[in-house]
Amino acid sequence: MYSPKWHIGIELSQHHIQLVAAKKHRKFWSLCECWQQELPFDSSLHVLDEYRVILRNILRQWRQKLPKNCSVSIALPSLRSLKKQLSLPNQMSLQQPELNWYLRAQIDQLFPMQAQELTVDYRIIGQQVYFHAARQSDITFWQNLLQETGYHLVAIDIAPIALRYLAKYAQLPDECWIVYYRQNEWLWSGPVSQPANYNHIQNSQLTHIHQIQPLLTDNPDALALPIYCISDQDIPDAQKQWDLLQAFHHYPIKLPHQLGSFVIAAGLALRHGDR
Repeated sequence: MYSPKWHIGIELSQHHIQLVAAKKHRKFWSLCECWQQELPFDSSLHVLDEYRVILRNILRQWRQKLPKNCSVSIALPSLRSLKKQLSLPNQMSLQQPELNWYLRAQIDQLFPMQAQELTVDYRIIGQQVYFHAARQSDITFWQNLLQETGYHLVAIDIAPIALRYLAKYAQLPDECWIVYYRQNEWLWSGPVSQPANYNHIQNSQLTHIHQIQPLLTDNPDALALPIYCISDQDIPDAQKQWDLLQAFHHYPIKLPHQLGSFVIAAGLALRHGDR
């Protein structure tokens, strides 16, 4: 009998590691597992190699409970990645491979380390180039660790973008802001028409949506779009709130008391394939 593939999302947040497993039947998703383990270190600050054994043991224990047929998408901690923007000269009309050579030269100037130490993705929208970079050492660490513990890694993504994957299946409108709040931490993803508008901030002084709004964009038209908030915590001035169960048709498991910790991992589990 055919057994549907399980799709796994793993997020390493500041003090925890989360795993969400889901499977798809036709166009509907089932929530299969939500697991979380507290970490004895701050993943955004410490060198991961120092804690390799701890992470390896957690991942191995989880892998033993998962079916053979599964694939994994992960997100690196937001504070261990870099984001930059570059305006192309109006008269520039380079084609590949010349455009790629030009942008590689810009990377050396934009980022505080040599280009060969980074893995850099970019997207060009109009005359703007949006770069997102991570240390090659971090990527290699996770590739090796997941292979060692028996996982098939298919994608390394950016945590705020995973919000949009989850929102898609929760039937939220494309033209809206998705804002996610957990303890002292805000992540957001902009409307589909602004795919490069995403970010992350850690600040214990920010507790209201009206404090976050100026950080989303300086475009007044975009700020007029609805803001959908997702959080376990009460956000006093949030007008539209939702939760991750809206993205799932079935959830035949014992649900955690608080689902807010699993938002990014759930989005990664529902991640669509790259084109």
